[in-house]
Amino acid sequence: MHNPPPQRPDSLSSDGMPRIFWIIVGTSTALAILVILFLLVRGFQDGRQQIEAQRRQQIAIHLQMAEDARTAGDPTGALDAYRKVLVLDPENRDAVDGIGRLLAAPTPQSTTAPVTVPAPTPEVATPTPTSLNPLTSVWADAEALYNAGRWEDAIDRLRQVRASDANFERDLVSEMLFTSYVSLATEKSNDGGLEEAVNLFDRALELRPSAVEIRSTRDVTAQYVDALTYWLADWPKVIDLLDDLYQRSPGYRDVRQRLQRAHLEYADSLARQSDWCTAAEQYTLAIDVQNTPGLAEKQNEFETLCTQNPTAVFTETVGTPVAETSNTPTPVLSSGLGTGRILYATNDPIENRWRVYAQPVTASVRPLVLVEDAMQPDLRPDGARLVFRNMRGDQRGLGSFDPGSGLRLRFTNFAEDSLPSWNPEGNRLVFASDREGDRRWRIYTAWADGNDNGGTLGFGQDPMWSPVGDRIVFRGCDEQGNGCGLWLMNSGGGDRVPLTNVPGDAHPEWTPDGRTVVFMSEERTGNWELFRVDVESGAIIQLTNHPGIDGVPAVSPDGSRVAFLSNRDGEWKIWIKPITGGPEQPLAVVSGGIPDLFVQKIQWVP
Repeated sequence: MHNPPPQRPDSLSSDGMPRIFWIIVGTSTALAILVILFLLVRGFQDGRQQIEAQRRQQIAIHLQMAEDARTAGDPTGALDAYRKVLVLDPENRDAVDGIGRLLAAPTPQSTTAPVTVPAPTPEVATPTPTSLNPLTSVWADAEALYNAGRWEDAIDRLRQVRASDANFERDLVSEMLFTSYVSLATEKSNDGGLEEAVNLFDRALELRPSAVEIRSTRDVTAQYVDALTYWLADWPKVIDLLDDLYQRSPGYRDVRQRLQRAHLEYADSLARQSDWCTAAEQYTLAIDVQNTPGLAEKQNEFETLCTQNPTAVFTETVGTPVAETSNTPTPVLSSGLGTGRILYATNDPIENRWRVYAQPVTASVRPLVLVEDAMQPDLRPDGARLVFRNMRGDQRGLGSFDPGSGLRLRFTNFAEDSLPSWNPEGNRLVFASDREGDRRWRIYTAWADGNDNGGTLGFGQDPMWSPVGDRIVFRGCDEQGNGCGLWLMNSGGGDRVPLTNVPGDAHPEWTPDGRTVVFMSEERTGNWELFRVDVESGAIIQLTNHPGIDGVPAVSPDGSRVAFLSNRDGEWKIWIKPITGGPEQPLAVVSGGIPDLFVQKIQWVP
């Protein structure tokens, strides 16, 4: 009888070793692996922390330099320092706020001369490679980014290589940097970032001063930027710059059309001063650049006025310009329309592009294009900045344009943000948006210093800040959704009181003294008409009564008249009537299409 094999004790493993031995070995191995991983992670974090510390130190230095320059009265130096900060930290709030303050601050030259374009920003040193980010790795990244056409990232890596070792692939790095700067400058120029393009071309020319073709491109771009800088401020200077540019490079961007427009705008400004002869000469020059329909007729009108009476007084008319003489006055189509300009925006049905126009009130002249890819304009009380709803696909939200410098800024980042309005001080905005997930309209306020998406004041639409105090009129309801109509509140959203009680009342517009609000409504009469309401008494008076659509009012700077949009005679025109009552008079046909009246906004400015 065979005896069964002896059983292995539970304390031994299959190889006869004590089981506790293998448990200890396994635990020790796991602990060793964890320690190694910890050291690797810690080393990586230390390296990153070192780079981050260097970056933060550079940011602090440039911020201090900006503050010192601003205190010393050197805005250009401060702007350069802030730009260096944004290279290191694109979202740096101190730099963004600082640039906003510099651009918002009034300067002695802002009313007498255009703002000059800042000098090119010097290169900013970038973090050098570390033991965890060796030079060969950075070089490999630079080559990959360069070959992929990611020029901005490639420039960053190439500068890191050069900062680490100036002799490493010296000629090749220089060649790649040159090509990257030129390519990125070309992209910026094509996207409308002309000032950035000039700076990048300058960087490229520092590397290769003998690049004649690049220098020529840079000079053409800079000259075009100069012309935009003087736009609206000095027409003869603009014309000289554009004429020279047109002779040198007639196919550059829209130089031909812009040169013609400069001649026309200068001519119209001369006509408003009764300088008919010089105005006729400018129309002749505009025709020489490009003969478009209607120019010859206007040129002949000015020639006739020049021949008949060179010192004639130009009357405020809607139709053809006429001259008053001491003998027999020529009848006019209408008179007493006031002064200033009316800002509005329309959509070009062919290009599907929005443009903001300025239509002079004192003469029958062509409107001036102020801003491309924009709508719902609102000029700051001091006239130095125009805010609008940006319609560029890559910059949706609220943006602004400085007429003196041509500089565009971005205020908010939501495409739904609309109908902006300045406060009396010109440093805050109120606007409406349905940006939230529930798609309900809310009213927001934001500081006009760049990239402030604002804080909500509650539900509502069509906000308009009073020109004389801390009051906002808007279209809304009470907290329960009842009592809808026009309401008043302060800039913090408090002190809410109803102004009207008809839900269909819309597009309120203050008079300059803050005592009256003009608005449009369909619900009151079954057709869109204009009304005005006294803020204190609540008394309402109907202003228009016509089967056509009358809407989107704007009050004249002196409070005596109301401009509005109407299709009453078959096409959209700007009409004007006394605010106290009287006949309406047409001013001009709007340039472009109005696909939706209820997203429109017009403004009457001095």
